[in-house]
Amino acid sequence: MGHPAIENNSPFAFEVLFLVDEELRPLVVPVIKGTFDIVSGHCRRAEKQLPVNVSGESWGEDPETSSYKYEPEVAFFKPATDVVLVGQAHAPRRGTTEMDVRLTVGPLHKHLRVFGERMWLRAAGTVVTSPPVAFDAMPLVYERAFGGWDRRHPDPRHHACDARNTVGTGWGLSLGEEGLRLPNLEDPKRLLQTFGDRPDPAGVGFVSPHWQPRAALAGTYDAAWQAERAPLLAKDFDRRHLNAASAGLVAPGYLHGNERVVAEGVSTQGTLSFVLPAGPSPTVKVVRKDEPDIDLVANLDTVILEPDDGRVQLLWRTYGTLRTGPHDLRAVTISAPGWT
Repeated sequence: MGHPAIENNSPFAFEVLFLVDEELRPLVVPVIKGTFDIVSGHCRRAEKQLPVNVSGESWGEDPETSSYKYEPEVAFFKPATDVVLVGQAHAPRRGTTEMDVRLTVGPLHKHLRVFGERMWLRAAGTVVTSPPVAFDAMPLVYERAFGGWDRRHPDPRHHACDARNTVGTGWGLSLGEEGLRLPNLEDPKRLLQTFGDRPDPAGVGFVSPHWQPRAALAGTYDAAWQAERAPLLAKDFDRRHLNAASAGLVAPGYLHGNERVVAEGVSTQGTLSFVLPAGPSPTVKVVRKDEPDIDLVANLDTVILEPDDGRVQLLWRTYGTLRTGPHDLRAVTISAPGWT
């Protein structure tokens, strides 16, 4: 059985994935990725186009204990555009112990307060925070946000974690003798005040699918599901689970390009301001063997901002249904007219 002919008439990288939906219906999922350089306040198509990243990448060596740098780009669908920033906070001057990061992308706004290293300390019969230490740059990763595990009890049955961010810091059942490192990233509208506060983790990166509240959108997998529906996804599976951006950075629908980006505190060059690349949405023609052709228009569903690299990645995605699987196809043609 021959493979389908794949033709890319666009200037971008692409991957044709064969996946299934909630009901195990076979799908063909074209994913198109455009890479752009930020140059003098403008975006231009990069000479080197990055490939679709189907495996993803974690910040640490162990993906089980670290956050995503890049999510695996294998969702069959996203109901809205994710906006993610991969980078660092850059102190505006020497001796900085605290600063703000602000990000605006079209209708989306995110504000973080960034602190140098701190910890909870016992002092005069109470618990206080140590003064933050000066820093030059601070990674904007969930390891630096509120969350984490408390594994200090000798009995593992008493270990517990913050299900909203299992790789973070500052979460604990008790202070302990050594103190506890505080998060470096906080929401300025809900700063930590006292030990025992449980603020939402603050970040601008990808959120893991097993963290709450994203995990709850995956549905209910109980005995009833096992008896009546397995191996299908749960009946209450919500496609919003497939969005992976931080809170406040999932757009109300799809972005289209041409949105203004303003990023403060994330570049050694000062405030970044530019407009997202814009052009007609890529189109895909799917030629099937025994059924009519399908003409698809891809949605811009992921925007990755990388200030330290002076780079923007845009991902477009669409899908078409198949009768039985990849061997139903004769050809897939990807086009992006209007992009040079």
